[in-house]
Amino acid sequence: MPESAWEFVTRAMAELRALGGAVSVLSWDQETFLPPRGGPARAEQLAALQGIVHERLTDPRLGEALARAGDEVAGDPERAAALRALRFDRERAVRVPGRLVRALARAQSEGVEAWREAREASDFARFAPRLETLLGLRREQAEAFGVPAGGERYDALLEGYEEGMRVARLAPILSHLTGWLSPLVDRLCAAPPPDDAFLRGRFDVEAQWAFTLELLPLLGFDLAAGRQDRSAHPFSTGIDPGDVRITTRLFETLPLSSIYSTLHEAGHGMYEQGLPERWRASVLCSAPSAGLHESQSRLWENLVGRSLPFWKGMMPRLARRFPSMAAVPPEAFHRAANRVERSLIRVEADEVTYNLHIALRFELELAMVRGDLSVADLPGAWNDRSEKLLGIRPPRDAEGCLQDIHWSFGDFGYFPTYALGNLYAASLYAAARRELPGLEAGFETGAFAPLLGWLRAKVHALGRSLPAEEIVRAATGGGLTDEDFRRYLVGKYSSLYGV
Repeated sequence: MPESAWEFVTRAMAELRALGGAVSVLSWDQETFLPPRGGPARAEQLAALQGIVHERLTDPRLGEALARAGDEVAGDPERAAALRALRFDRERAVRVPGRLVRALARAQSEGVEAWREAREASDFARFAPRLETLLGLRREQAEAFGVPAGGERYDALLEGYEEGMRVARLAPILSHLTGWLSPLVDRLCAAPPPDDAFLRGRFDVEAQWAFTLELLPLLGFDLAAGRQDRSAHPFSTGIDPGDVRITTRLFETLPLSSIYSTLHEAGHGMYEQGLPERWRASVLCSAPSAGLHESQSRLWENLVGRSLPFWKGMMPRLARRFPSMAAVPPEAFHRAANRVERSLIRVEADEVTYNLHIALRFELELAMVRGDLSVADLPGAWNDRSEKLLGIRPPRDAEGCLQDIHWSFGDFGYFPTYALGNLYAASLYAAARRELPGLEAGFETGAFAPLLGWLRAKVHALGRSLPAEEIVRAATGGGLTDEDFRRYLVGKYSSLYGV
């Protein structure tokens, strides 16, 4: 019997998923265990593999099968959703020549290596030529994708992370956020800060590591289906629901860094582990947007991990690793963990100032993509805007425009999804609290399963079958809004700071 169109599509999806998994493993290894001299070879390996992925996705036979398969799956919402998602991916891919795909893959690998060296030396000039190359390639890619009607070049890149999002909608959202966040930050920073003297000093990094490994299974991260390693910049890699890699980073003098990095990446990881295994060979076995993915990490890191019930439950465990913590009341630790201050480093920022860091990056990368800001002028523009938005000026490139890895991949359009994730997280958590009485009280006894189960049902189990905002609307009754986020932050911090 000849192969049906749907069978061809199914086989193609399985191969694309397998190839994508191989790319993910090589990329993860590049950030964790790759020897320093392995960079050039890894760049060629990734370029070759991503070129093959592009060839498979743009194969004319797949296009023909997608055109015919619609009639075959009529009445089957799941298969219809897979066709829609694969068509979206293919329609973007066919517009980009294979030469550009391979050039981007090579430039990304070279960019990561150059960024790492430049960051270590705090010398932007070492990274600037690679960033110039990546920016040029991304502009070319955006033109190939095609500027959406009534939109601009940045929209074509943003679309790859947040389908349907446009600068025309995003810019007002971020402007509104900064509009009420800035005065809130001013009020909180003018108030006496919480005492965090007990967090100053040296904390054995191996004890920190052991505590983070203790946290993961308590939250619900399955260590039989995942692992945690160490990296300069924490990240997560979802290869398959049964193979999820996350990393954290450890500083002897910053004990909260490893804890919140682990909580953040565990949120990403539990999302990946919660994707339906029956879809593991389908494009549906993924999140519909980076913003929704980020909502899971921010929810566990902040709304759970910075709550008082969480620390009432965790302080005895922390004290077993660090005996000096035995004398610290949970209430005091909770206040210290929620200290608000103007800071330079995004990944170490508190949840009140965090979106100001995102607004900074969005404004600068939008200007670069538009051609309004040159790569050479980026450090000065970053420092000026940091002083304006955050009230603090970076003394070195490593604490300014070199602190994040994202631009070394040319990931223009990714940063705004962090802010969208914060908004989605607040709305999802508010809905979970309404539907799960006693939810937070359970954190004191380590009862995180009800929340994870709710997220599994409302978010994870849907994979990519629906757009992100539809998933959030179904779970919460509302779409993308900052109302829940504002209510959460203002209520929490007004109480903590008495302002």
